[in-house]
Amino acid sequence: MLRNIFTIILLFLLLGGTPLHAQEELEIPEAEPALAVDDVRAALEELIAEEGGDAAQAVSTADPNVDIAALDILLEPLTADDMPNEVEGWLAILRGSIEQLAAAEMELFKLNQAAAAERRAAGKGITEKKVTPEMQVLVERIAELREIRTARADRLRHVLDVHVARGGDPEDHAEIRAYLSDVGGVRVDTSNLKTTLLTFQEWVFSKDGGGRVLRNIGIVLAGMASGYIIGWIIGFAVSTAFRRSDRASKLLKAFMSKWIARIGGFIGLLAGLSWIGTNMTPLLAALGAMGFILAFALQDTISNFASGILILFQRPFDAGDEIEAAGMVGIVESVSLFSTHLSTDENRKVIVPNNMIWDDVVVNSTGAPTRRLSIEVEVNAEEHDIEESEEILTRIMESHKGVLDEPEPELTLTGVTADGITFTCWPWVETENKDRIRRELVARFGRELTVLKGVAKNR
Repeated sequence: MLRNIFTIILLFLLLGGTPLHAQEELEIPEAEPALAVDDVRAALEELIAEEGGDAAQAVSTADPNVDIAALDILLEPLTADDMPNEVEGWLAILRGSIEQLAAAEMELFKLNQAAAAERRAAGKGITEKKVTPEMQVLVERIAELREIRTARADRLRHVLDVHVARGGDPEDHAEIRAYLSDVGGVRVDTSNLKTTLLTFQEWVFSKDGGGRVLRNIGIVLAGMASGYIIGWIIGFAVSTAFRRSDRASKLLKAFMSKWIARIGGFIGLLAGLSWIGTNMTPLLAALGAMGFILAFALQDTISNFASGILILFQRPFDAGDEIEAAGMVGIVESVSLFSTHLSTDENRKVIVPNNMIWDDVVVNSTGAPTRRLSIEVEVNAEEHDIEESEEILTRIMESHKGVLDEPEPELTLTGVTADGITFTCWPWVETENKDRIRRELVARFGRELTVLKGVAKNR
């Protein structure tokens, strides 16, 4: 390139730079006009451009071992148009490191092959393989070169990320990222077991080998644990706020405190993966595509999830309520994302899909703080008349401590036969004590009257 430029400059001086008065003094015969100065200058600029003069030098590659933080400072003034030069510069440095590593690995491979050939010629078995001092030095050198390659690959990835952050097209880097992924592994020659073990040992204890893997795992786990702890704290604060409000159910409080922590842990996991340099774009795209597919494949499950959210926020019932829904009667134990868990009077556990409960009529027997019992009593007509029976039944209800004064208990004559007189008792009680009070009232009716039949109805 310099030779061509020098030639053009010489032509410029000889042809374009000769003064007019010199031409007159020498009386040179009239000939073809000399090259114009502008023409020579244009030719010079064109030649410089063709020879690579348009490729600016990368500003961040002067020190290949530059710290990532210092690299950020060097890249700070650059625009998206300047970044391709930095990418090319770091790619060239990485390729040089990989060439050195490949040369060392090839040399070790040749030594292993030569040693294997000698053992075969001598009739020795695999157990007699050994590591020569030369192999030892090569293994250590390869470990060092791997660390250098990994460090420079990290810097190239960082430059690529900065380029994308400043408006560069990620598709322009697809081949470079594929190259980084392909050359980033550890190649081991297994023809010599002892050099293989030595290589593995060097990798485990190297800063950018086993140490890097352990460090990355620690960062991801720490991110996930931190996210879970932060989520738990937020969930606890939300649950505390809900506890002071009558608008939130027990089920919603438990759900929020549990799932906010889990969501926080998931976000912490993603943050940890991003922190160690994982390209999150394909991962997030895969999660989005997976969610799209699952939305179609699991429509019923998604419907149960939506119904569960509606149950939690609309509060048709709460934990501990006795409900009748989807043909089942039981006490609500919990509501998960997809199902409601009930416990029957026989202590059987029933799991009902949320969608079935939300689409059905729900009867909440314990939704209100008070409840009116309906107890039907048939008194022996031969031993008690109507007035006596009414007086005894009313007195028993009014004297029971669990029966509320307001509203007052009521008594209704619902049937008279030759054998018996049927009354329906309507005492009001606190909902949480309804079963106990109903049993006690029926027992007192039986002790003070000759009862042919006493039935407690859940109405």
